[in-house]
Parts: sequence; C-alpha cells; structure tokens
Amino acid sequence: MDIKNLFDIAKIFIPLFVVIDPIGSMVLFVSMTSSYSELEKREATKDAFVYGLIIMILFTLGGSILLELMGISISAIQIAGGIILLIMGIEMVREGDRPKSTGKTYKNPDLGIVPFATPLLAGPGAISLVIILSQSGLYAIIEVLASLITIFIIVVVLFTFGTKISRAIGDKSLKAITRIFGLLVAAFAIQFIIDAIEIIALVV
Repeated sequence: MDIKNLFDIAKIFIPLFVVIDPIGSMVLFVSMTSSYSELEKREATKDAFVYGLIIMILFTLGGSILLELMGISISAIQIAGGIILLIMGIEMVREGDRPKSTGKTYKNPDLGIVPFATPLLAGPGAISLVIILSQSGLYAIIEVLASLITIFIIVVVLFTFGTKISRAIGDKSLKAITRIFGLLVAAFAIQFIIDAIEIIALVV
C-alpha cells in the first residue's frame, strides 16, 4: 500500500473517528453504567457495537438511493450535514463533553441501543458524513466500511476498559481531547458547506 492510498484512507477514517467520537461516548458509558454488573456492561457494549454498526453500514450502502428516492441532492445533504456537524463541533468545544449524562443510574436494558448505538455513535452527523464520503465510488464505499468496522472495534475496547482508561487519563485530559475533536468537527463541517456551495456555483 503506497502513501497515496494511506492518505485516502486517512481522509475517511479521521473525520469518521472524530465525528463518531468513541472517546466521548466512552466517558458517558462509564458514567451511565456505574451501577451495572460486568455482564450487563458487556451486553450494553455488544448492543452498541452491533446496532450502531448496522445503522452506519445501511446508510453507507443505501444512503445515496434514499436521497435519490426523496429527491435530495448531494449538495443539500452536504450543507445539512455540515450544519449539523458545525453545531456538534461548537458544543464539543464549548462544553468539552458529549452530551451530558442526566446523572440517573437506573438500569435500562436497552441502554446499548439507545442512546449509545443511536444517536451517540450512529447519530445525524455520522450518518450524513458516511453518505457524503461514499459518493466517490465503490472504492470509497469499501474504505468507509473498513473505517467503520475499525472504529466500532475501538468502541468495544474503550467501553470494555472505560473505567480504567478514564482513571488513567483523568477528566481534564478527556475534556481537552474532546475540545480538540470539536474544533476538527467544526472544520470538517465548514469544508463540506464550502464544497457544496462550489458545486452549486459550477452548476449555475
């Protein structure tokens, strides 16, 4: 694999990793499963992995068809997705967290599905992003799928060892990382909007 191929993969993997934000979700997972047994945590982790990945794969493979059936252009989804990502990025920079826990510790048997599989991991921003990234052809779709599988494996590792990781890194460091991710998310969002405007300008 040459440098160009690695660069192409990085251009897909990095935005997806930043937008899905496994680290931010890990912090919330640790907080919301503090009263769970190890078995319950494993079940929640499995649900987040399976259902989150399925949702993302479905939109990667069928997102373009869905847009065509609804009469929505790629430029429109780029602008809409860009706005969603921009709002998300600004919130991440301001708060240094994703999204805040309610502080409730009751046991929800579907916690891994809602809120973790969706809307945290497979949220509007991530769904918009995979549709946009998959527009360049079959090779781009393969790269998106490979990136998604890798990221969701990372999610499993982070959720499984989340408590130990959080203690080792510390809350301040985690918030700093989230703010950096937020800045990158905002930058990706603005670039998507600029690209869409340029395409519209060429057509007009």
